[in-house]
Amino acid sequence: MIKKEKPDQAKEQSFLGPRISIWEHLTSRDQEELEKTAADYRAFLSSAKTERAVSRLIIKEVTKAGFTDLLTDKKLGSGGYLSHHGKLLGLFIPGQADPALGFNLVVAHGDAPRLDLKPKCIYEDEGYALIKSNLYGGIKKFQWLTRPLALWGFCVLKDGREVEIRFGEDSSDPVLTITDILPHLDRKVQRDKKLSDAFPAEKLNVLAASVPEGPIKDKFRVKKALLKILFNRWGIREDDLISSELELVPAGVAREVGFDSSLIGGYAQDDRLNVFCSVRALLGVSKPARPILLIIFDREEIGSYGSTGAETNFVQRLAASAFSASGQEPTWYKVQNSLALTQAISADVEAALDPIFKEVHDDLNAGRLGLGPCVTRYTGGAGKYGASEAGAEYMAYIRHIFEQGKVTWQSTLLGKQEEGGGGTVALSLAAYGMNIVDCGAPVLSMHSPFEVTSKADVWMMVRALSVFFQSQGHKGAKGR
Repeated sequence: MIKKEKPDQAKEQSFLGPRISIWEHLTSRDQEELEKTAADYRAFLSSAKTERAVSRLIIKEVTKAGFTDLLTDKKLGSGGYLSHHGKLLGLFIPGQADPALGFNLVVAHGDAPRLDLKPKCIYEDEGYALIKSNLYGGIKKFQWLTRPLALWGFCVLKDGREVEIRFGEDSSDPVLTITDILPHLDRKVQRDKKLSDAFPAEKLNVLAASVPEGPIKDKFRVKKALLKILFNRWGIREDDLISSELELVPAGVAREVGFDSSLIGGYAQDDRLNVFCSVRALLGVSKPARPILLIIFDREEIGSYGSTGAETNFVQRLAASAFSASGQEPTWYKVQNSLALTQAISADVEAALDPIFKEVHDDLNAGRLGLGPCVTRYTGGAGKYGASEAGAEYMAYIRHIFEQGKVTWQSTLLGKQEEGGGGTVALSLAAYGMNIVDCGAPVLSMHSPFEVTSKADVWMMVRALSVFFQSQGHKGAKGR
């Protein structure tokens, strides 16, 4: 005999219904706002292709909004910023609550997979000047061959002068490229090898010049001609490259994708999508209930180590600066306790289910484009190995505020258990005892030179972070 539920109990039952695209319920005002957000986002991707460029652009934007330097300015404006080595950036907005009760914190990262130049990188072979590169982050090496590349970065000369370099982006600039072997001759050197062996990293060398200069009896005439160009254009000598940070990135602007223009294609959407959305959401907040912190880390793609990565104590420095700006003494106990009471989102992108490669995903837990930000309770590899994991109470809280804020979102995991995996900076922040969960838009072709996202997900991610920034905190964040 089947026991019938009472009407009021049945009404309270809920289930995971059919997936509904954001596009299905947009108003005309939503559509207009979505397109404006997408256009601004494409401009951001196109104008900030290194972590230093990202940091500078954000500082310029928040300064216009009244933010002041927490390190040098005695008076706090509408908010404050703290910059470290030009690549790691923290932002602070005071709230109505005491910072001793914790912050609403969002962390993202401004670095992206790419090719860096080696310190000694220029050589000549068979009448070409070539530049040796170095892998940064997890890339598929073959995706970087035979495509237009630009050179971004800066160089510090012996006398301390800093020289900014951006080559290959302006319409008047040539581009750089890495050559590949023709299919008629590739069988032994590529086709019959494992993919990981077919494209050695040491062969990812950039074609940089081909015209010789000087007496025929001189060696390395093309290399000398290239060095002359570098000196005439930027004042750089060969040994100056040892004190440079130069990055090879895909040349060109971010573009709309699809006949319906619903998608965005471009380089470094992992994780500059969330950088853009975080800053856009932050600047839209007015008089938040809890004080807000936003951190844009560097070096996430290579393990978060180093002086500008999430493994540093920067979050403590930023929290201490927030206490000082609020007129409080930042004692060790206050800072540590406030971080333990902090609620956080690690804003990082998630892999979208690709219909061509469905076999690597768990269909039930895979993210889809157009269904909103992905909330990923844990990442890791081989199951939960090496992962941070949000508690049930915190997951319930995120569900609640997103529902109240009319955020369309999806619960996801990164692929099948034995297909690989990956991590985010959530692990580094969880070490302080705070509640933290991963949340970010889904991406197709992640870590490629041309990643693809949905305009709808970008727009909704801004809303999700706005809702989070303005939330009042669950009971654990209030220190009960």
